[in-house]
Amino acid sequence: MFVAVLMILFAGDSIALSMGDAINIAGRQRMLSQRITQSFILTGIQPEHVHYQTQLKRCISEFQENLDKLETLEAAKSIRTDLSEVKQLWIEFKPIAEGAVSKDSAAVLYKKSAPLLSAAHAYVGKLEKLAGHASAELVNVSGRQRMLSQRIAKNYLAYYWNIDDKSLENLYSDLAEYELMLNYLKSSTLNTEEISRKILKTEGNLKFATKGFDGNLSLEGRRLIFVVTGTTDIMLRNMDEITKLYAKLLDSQQLAAN
Repeated sequence: MFVAVLMILFAGDSIALSMGDAINIAGRQRMLSQRITQSFILTGIQPEHVHYQTQLKRCISEFQENLDKLETLEAAKSIRTDLSEVKQLWIEFKPIAEGAVSKDSAAVLYKKSAPLLSAAHAYVGKLEKLAGHASAELVNVSGRQRMLSQRIAKNYLAYYWNIDDKSLENLYSDLAEYELMLNYLKSSTLNTEEISRKILKTEGNLKFATKGFDGNLSLEGRRLIFVVTGTTDIMLRNMDEITKLYAKLLDSQQLAAN
């Protein structure tokens, strides 16, 4: 009886999950792959800060919960193979993220975060095509901006802790992509007044973060870590709000079409 009730509950969840919600949640997996790695490195650099350990555990838990939700999505039955690839890479990634923190384990996690991100991104792209609406791309792109904010921070921390030779180069590449795609979102004719206002706010946060990386804030070491992670977290929150607004826009379009 209990199992039957659980099946009904999960079936209800799969029906309740709209395509806008699904693209948003799947997009968060990209961000979480980078935020987990960032939190892991931060725990190694500043083990005295319990906040980073809590953040790490919370992000690992959310990734797993999101994966479970996406597996129940009936509308995405045709692309479950793509989700299975994400799941397999997660099975390899998760034990390291939950394991002992060291510079060596951080370097391994840093490398494994790239294929997990790629697989998660590919799955979001498939969901976007299934949605079949122009605003689905906006949900995807804005959701990717969340990921970039965390990959920027991850690459800076990897550079600071000296665990990857190309981390600084990757950081500036991410900054350039973030700015490019923010301008793309800014130019969309589908933007509401609220979305446009939040994009302008995020643009200001990006400029502030870039000054920090260019050394214009006269900060260094752990003080700069605080500024970088704080600013990129604000960028993450702003883009999360924007992504949710685009997801609502997509759902309203689909509802109107039906």
